Amino acid sequence: MSTVMWLAFVIFVITYVLISIRRFRWFNIERPAVAMLGAALMILLGVVTPTQALQAIDLNTIALLLGMMLLVASLELCGFFNWVSLKIIDHSQNQFQFLVLVMVSTAALSALILNDTVVLLFTPIIIKTCRLIKANPIPFMVAEAISANIGSVGTEVGNPQNAFIATQSGITFVDFSAKLLPITVVCMVVAIIMIWIVFRKDLMAEGENDEGAKEVGRKRSFLTQRSRAIDHEEAKRSLGERSLSRAVYLVIGAICLVFLGFLAAPQLGLPLSLIAFSGGAVALFVLPLFDRGLSAKTILKGVDWSLLLFFVGLFVVLKGVDVSGLMNEMVIAFQGTGAGLTSISGLTAFSALLSNLISNVPAVMLLSPLVSIQASDPLWLALATSSTLAGNATILGAAANVIVAESGEKQGVNLPFWKFVKAGLPITIVTLLISVLMLQLLG
Repeated sequence: MSTVMWLAFVIFVITYVLISIRRFRWFNIERPAVAMLGAALMILLGVVTPTQALQAIDLNTIALLLGMMLLVASLELCGFFNWVSLKIIDHSQNQFQFLVLVMVSTAALSALILNDTVVLLFTPIIIKTCRLIKANPIPFMVAEAISANIGSVGTEVGNPQNAFIATQSGITFVDFSAKLLPITVVCMVVAIIMIWIVFRKDLMAEGENDEGAKEVGRKRSFLTQRSRAIDHEEAKRSLGERSLSRAVYLVIGAICLVFLGFLAAPQLGLPLSLIAFSGGAVALFVLPLFDRGLSAKTILKGVDWSLLLFFVGLFVVLKGVDVSGLMNEMVIAFQGTGAGLTSISGLTAFSALLSNLISNVPAVMLLSPLVSIQASDPLWLALATSSTLAGNATILGAAANVIVAESGEKQGVNLPFWKFVKAGLPITIVTLLISVLMLQLLG
């Protein structure tokens, strides 16, 4: 490898390791700081030019996230999350039911709208509700991220990479969903079971772990072991009575229009980012006019600016991986193993690996020229499923995972990297195998 390629490799590895570890004995390392440092090193050491660095920043992604964050902040200020927390508590008798409710709701919404948007909306709700019911939020945050990724597989509007594949492949919305929705449903069932297996000690009633209950526990299946009950009354007392601001209907109306805009974006010829940014801008301007207790400055404080900086830094780091030739070397090395990229299994394997190295959106963008040469719908669908499902392996595998982790940290909950991998990696392996088998059967 050339000197520039080695520099790109070293910077990328250091950035990835520091983001993964994040905590040392004497100090903590923040993800945005690491990403920005990696970007700065790529520029200062000459891997990318300043012009290339600026061009690498995907303003569409930044605008999409900013627009949705403005809407989420507006909902929070109107008391919406407080109200939703009450509804979730009402419909959950125990923590297992709460887990299933969170996963199914997240997956269903992620099939209809961008999964990044769903986790932006749901993460504050989940953390707040977990605190009220005295539950460990970590299993539910992991479950939310995993179900958001799996649910987004089903449609062309589920995630950014699917939308990109739709524009490049020309596959219709109906054909895309007809092939991938069945895969989504099967993978969701598997994910719910595996999440329960991994985190059952956090979710089971205390008596299930006692020595005296072992004999009874052996006679039960892992799904019928008692989950910890939820004290509805105590949770509601802790939550308190907080009425919804009338302005919430304005915000919900804006979100509905944004979601309709997402669905109609191909016909309107508008990028998703512009639709989301416009919705956020409208809420920022109009909301204070309907509620004098709110201001634009207050809404802006609810935006997670550190998350936006994290993405800015990653864009530049990934640009260095591309322009240095490191990405091309990885493709050549993988093809040298004999797996190839012209079969569903081969493309799935390489896409899954690449998605966890550089995240799924840039992985799809880098692999799409290779797939377009084959002009094969099954390969496009394999790229969509593999890049998305592979994102469940680590926190860095998908933007939705990063959003959940960063949103949790903002709420005072740290999602450990390896805690996510403990559940995410086995789920990724099993669901990828399912997707390959079902795509081959469906033709």
